[in-house]
Amino acid sequence: MNSYELLKPDAGGSGVWSCGECHKVHSGATQAGKPASDSNKTSAARCCAPRNCTYCGKTTERDQNGQFQWAHEECMPKHEPVASHSSMANPYARLLYKKMSDISENCHFAGWISDNEYSLWEIFHGDRPGYGWGSLSHEDLEELQVLSKHAEGWIWTGPAEEHTPQLVTFAQWESIRAARGKVTIDHGFEEAE
Repeated sequence: MNSYELLKPDAGGSGVWSCGECHKVHSGATQAGKPASDSNKTSAARCCAPRNCTYCGKTTERDQNGQFQWAHEECMPKHEPVASHSSMANPYARLLYKKMSDISENCHFAGWISDNEYSLWEIFHGDRPGYGWGSLSHEDLEELQVLSKHAEGWIWTGPAEEHTPQLVTFAQWESIRAARGKVTIDHGFEEAE
């Protein structure tokens, strides 16, 4: 939609583009630490352009911010709650699941990103530096430790293509991780006897 590139003081291109309609700046794409002009130009051009619904393919309407929606509300699949696993009767398991889900939402904008439990485990044990578009605070890590200790396990969502949150003991978790090839020898928890 009539996008334009912002110029440097020397009148050279900056790689940062703006939408010609709403003037929102698009500078998110970078390459080697500098704005990636082509990607930012594409984002700026698509900013206020009409979009087709992801589900039905028909043109969507503008939302309260003036942007065309990605899908019609009536076309979007409705969330069906997952049947609860019996291990989730443990209140600490439910709190642990909620905390892990909140972290996924904050870092990936998804209630439970695929492999969330594995990624959080790796971050918690220093095997991975960051997570998505956010970061875990010291408080987040402390809460994961306290909740998993009191729950006496870790949340696993079940086999591939299944999403049934369930509490597994640390020993079961190590076996699950070993089967996936993601084992860390010292998991830092002591299993209750």
